[in-house]
Amino acid sequence: MKLLTRYNRINLLSTIAIFLLSGIAFFFALHLTLLKQMDEDLRIEQREITNYVAIHGKLFTPVEVKDQETIIEKAGKPYEKEKFKTVKASNNENYRQLCFAIQVGDEWYNIKVRKSLEATEHITQTVFTITFCTILLVLLLTVLINSTILKKLWQPFYSSLHLLQRFKVNNGEPLILPSSTIDEFAFMNSILERTTSKAIQDYERLKEFTENASHELQTPLSIIRSKLEMMMQGENLTEYQFDALQSASEALDRLARMNQSLLLLTKIENEQFTYKSIVDLTQIVKQKAAQFNEIWQDKSLNISLDVQPIQLHTNKELIELLLNNLFSNATRHNYENGHIHITLKQHRLCISNTGHPAALNRKHLFQRFYNPSNSSTSNGLGLAVIQQICTASGFNVAYDFEDGLHIFTITFTV
Repeated sequence: MKLLTRYNRINLLSTIAIFLLSGIAFFFALHLTLLKQMDEDLRIEQREITNYVAIHGKLFTPVEVKDQETIIEKAGKPYEKEKFKTVKASNNENYRQLCFAIQVGDEWYNIKVRKSLEATEHITQTVFTITFCTILLVLLLTVLINSTILKKLWQPFYSSLHLLQRFKVNNGEPLILPSSTIDEFAFMNSILERTTSKAIQDYERLKEFTENASHELQTPLSIIRSKLEMMMQGENLTEYQFDALQSASEALDRLARMNQSLLLLTKIENEQFTYKSIVDLTQIVKQKAAQFNEIWQDKSLNISLDVQPIQLHTNKELIELLLNNLFSNATRHNYENGHIHITLKQHRLCISNTGHPAALNRKHLFQRFYNPSNSSTSNGLGLAVIQQICTASGFNVAYDFEDGLHIFTITFTV
């Protein structure tokens, strides 16, 4: 769905909702105002009757008046209090009626004074019809304006978007966008030109680094892994030799993971994750927890997940990498039947886990190749990657140790 179409739909629906609610409110306000006026007229009739009784000491004989009736009944039981209500008369018309009791001498009379609501209903219907026609006209004009003027206003955006769609970072040609008299589009074009120009430079640097890393590291690693596998399949290996080869294979895997982490750090430092969008952090945390669930079950870890709805304007890929490293760190450095607590609130993500019984060295914690547990499965780059992602995203990462739990807190701006 195009942006203009979505805008038109939202604008049209919101306009209809506003007009509908305001029309209903206006209808009831007008209706209540007219009823109030009608009640005041009935109150005047009541005062006239009361004054007549006070002066003459008797009730007058009701005179038939168009759209008005006065019903006087001798009361066995007088009305306890005055009461306004809407009733339907014998002619099937709606009337507004005031019921009250009055004492004449020693006798009580119940009096009903009613007036027809036909004129009131006619006024209400007329005003409602005029309002409805006005709303319909405004909606038609809104659709017309959105489909013509806004489409013309958005044309520079689509022109820039078309050129951006054809842009390829690997051909080395800079992106040149047409000038625009609209400040927002001109600012967008300047940002796009600077961004694409830097993307070309970063791509060339990354391409060169990747090619060198792939040639210098990946090929030797593959050869070594292949040779080790061949040797481990030998029939005359002693248990000591097999253990030695197994240890070498694990070290090789660790080196491969280290190479991947270094590549990732280089990409982050080269600002290759610059694209930002609205990210549903709550949904991603739940998805990552579901992915790690089997690992946690195998390790018999007790998981506590407490998340609140939150969205961030950031790079989604970096967020996924951040969560993956945080969850991996809390899992790898934990013990069987340990605990992991994951809390997501308004301005922070907190992950705490059991593990090493003492606090980690805060001074060197986020340095590269720092391995506090001296684990052979850790390359010491996980926490460095976490800090680098937070720095690139504008987040703050902090560590604390409390009640036997290692607590990593990510603070961000919503």
